[in-house]
Parts: sequence; structure tokens; C-alpha cells
Amino acid sequence: MKDNALIKITTVSKAVDEGEADKFELETMGTFSVQNGKFYVIYKESELTGFENTTTTVKISPDEVLLTRRGDISSRMEFVKDTKRLCQYRTPYGVIPVATTLMALKNNLGKDGGEAEIRYALDFNNENFAVNTLKLSVELKG
Repeated sequence: MKDNALIKITTVSKAVDEGEADKFELETMGTFSVQNGKFYVIYKESELTGFENTTTTVKISPDEVLLTRRGDISSRMEFVKDTKRLCQYRTPYGVIPVATTLMALKNNLGKDGGEAEIRYALDFNNENFAVNTLKLSVELKG
């Protein structure tokens, strides 16, 4: 599918035992589509994100979000409201087991783009490691 949207990705990550949150922003071209009532946002990561040679797909449903990365870094992270989901992060250095719990989902996407935001807890070794926010802004282009 041809790139048809400007995608703005903002992530904010706050480790449980650290004071300040880390914020990262990326603007890139990607694809946006709606299929069977689900929104798909697909974009290529860059060296800036640390996930170069990786394509990210975010599938947003009314009650859940699925984030899949394929390439040098592979992962499949499910976010379901108030449900802990076990996931695996595959890196060149090995597999890292993590768990996610969706705390909030705001979806203001429509057929012409819009915004979506998820807030989730990330667990590592059965301990709350961080609280993250992922915001996607999609603007259709020509």
C-alpha cells in the first residue's frame, strides 16, 4: 500500500522509580486505512527511534489495540482494557518477556484520520516497570 498519511507519533515513558518522564516525537509518512471498523496505522521506524529497519503496524479496535513490529526488532503487544497481556520483545540480543495493561484508550480516528491515544503499564519480571503513553495523529495527504 502506498503512503497516504502524515503520521505523528508521540511517546511518553515514565519509569516507576524515576522522577522525570522521557518524551519522544516522530513525524513520518505511512499508510492509514479502515477495514471492518478497525483502524490501521503503518509506518517505518527510523534510526532515531532505535528500531531502524523495522515496520510498525498499529491496529485500533473499539476496545483494544495491537502493536506489531517486524524487522530487526520484532514484537507483538496487545493492549486490552484492564487486562494484563503477556508479550515478547525480540531483539538482536535475545527475547525480553514483558506484560502490558491498558489503562486508557481514546480513539478519535475516522475515515479521514484523526488521533488516538493509549496509556498503559509495562511490567518486566512481574514488576511494574513504567507507565507509557502513545499518541498517534494521522493526517491524510492527497
